[in-house]
Amino acid sequence: MPTAVVEGHDVTAAFPRRPRPGIVMGLRPGQVALFAFTVLTVVLALFTSAFPGLFRGLALGVAITAVVLAISTIEGKPGYLWLATRTSHTFRSMRGHTTLARPMHVGSLGRHKHIEHGIGLLPGRSVSIQLHELDHVGYLYHPHQGTLTGIIEVTSPEFLLRDPADRNARVAGWGRVLAAATRTGAIRQVQLLERSIPDDGSDLAAYTDTHLSCEPEQLTLADAYRDLVGDLRGGADRHQTFIAITVDRTAASSRIKSAGGKINGLIATWRQEYALVQRLLPSAGLDVVAELSPARIAEVIRTGFDPHAIALSNAGSGLANAGPTAGREEWDHLRTDGAFHAVLWVAEWPNGHVAADVLWPVIFPSGVNRTLSIFYQPFTRAQSESAIRAKHSEIVQSSWLKDKLGRIETLTDSKELDDVLAREAELLQGHGEVAILGMVTVTATTRDELEAAVATVHAAATQASLDLRRVYGQQLQAFTAAALPLGIEVVS
Repeated sequence: MPTAVVEGHDVTAAFPRRPRPGIVMGLRPGQVALFAFTVLTVVLALFTSAFPGLFRGLALGVAITAVVLAISTIEGKPGYLWLATRTSHTFRSMRGHTTLARPMHVGSLGRHKHIEHGIGLLPGRSVSIQLHELDHVGYLYHPHQGTLTGIIEVTSPEFLLRDPADRNARVAGWGRVLAAATRTGAIRQVQLLERSIPDDGSDLAAYTDTHLSCEPEQLTLADAYRDLVGDLRGGADRHQTFIAITVDRTAASSRIKSAGGKINGLIATWRQEYALVQRLLPSAGLDVVAELSPARIAEVIRTGFDPHAIALSNAGSGLANAGPTAGREEWDHLRTDGAFHAVLWVAEWPNGHVAADVLWPVIFPSGVNRTLSIFYQPFTRAQSESAIRAKHSEIVQSSWLKDKLGRIETLTDSKELDDVLAREAELLQGHGEVAILGMVTVTATTRDELEAAVATVHAAATQASLDLRRVYGQQLQAFTAAALPLGIEVVS
């Protein structure tokens, strides 16, 4: 979780470095296994008769290949991981699993009290998600994850136009919201999603006609304003913000059982967690518009796959037509209906202290339809203490091994240790801890426009001191998690 300090008038935050995956000297388990396999193969080939004749040369060639896969980097991934992803994508393509067709079905999933219906919503791994309704509010049950997600639409007045004291109060208020999410351990993830979608300007025109003054001395000004609004029609964007709160069935098992068990108890537990968060949202400057109904969830999903789709109003037809009509997943992008999508992820957050509006360039890139998702994964105090001890031990062991091998410690190693010590100090002060992952989905109507939009977003990310990288071989999986507020768990 970023640490905040006040410099001058505006609060600033310092993001911790993303933990480097590794078990020994920064090496991943797969790399360690490849190096061990290489050593074993070389020993058997050179010092035993395990590989006679030509097989000895073949064994040495395999060992060299293993070393190359362990140390090389392709498209931001270690070589062996890139090869595994490419192989998986190729086999999925051969079996037709990258071609999308509407897989949904509508029907009853049980006779639970007050629960009217459920539905398979999405293609791929998310097809098993069930949508349940209680008091006109939709809840998404993930059987494989063992979680329940509710979605809230929120809005907030313009942040940048507020005075510094108000901005600082809102930042502190959002910190209290995240701290509340770590309170019981029942919340597995909080997803904050902000998106821009095309708007025909009809709502703006209707508001203008209703509220614009018709006094004679202001007619000229009113006509000029109407002309300006008319010029915006067809080229305007509408911004929407959603918060998806996901409750863990296993972590809250006792509370679920006491609340009636099964889906009823899971929904009751979600309501309890949301009640606390809802009380804290105003302190963060967030006003709750509504808890999403099944029809509204269907509309959000439909416009996520195809932003130019007509908004769905009928609940029954909306649920049946929530997902894409057709589409295809490629190596570096996804096509659904009339839209092309590319998903990127935040590999590194800003290194130094940055203002609270650091993401503004990414939220408002010029002429780009995009979706920004930030995933907060709360940790209980016990989970944080265990993770800190494990990371601290790993750093100490790696430092000892480097010293034995005569390798020099770098500033990156020192910064990683400082981050761990800072986490421990904040935990001792009573602060909660959350892991943060950011993803950006870029959408356009043609492939050329998509690549141009991705370049624009990369430039905006550079301005915001973010390191954005494209997702390869897993675009559909990444899209359903990053572009839709469905509470799907993301693993970096």
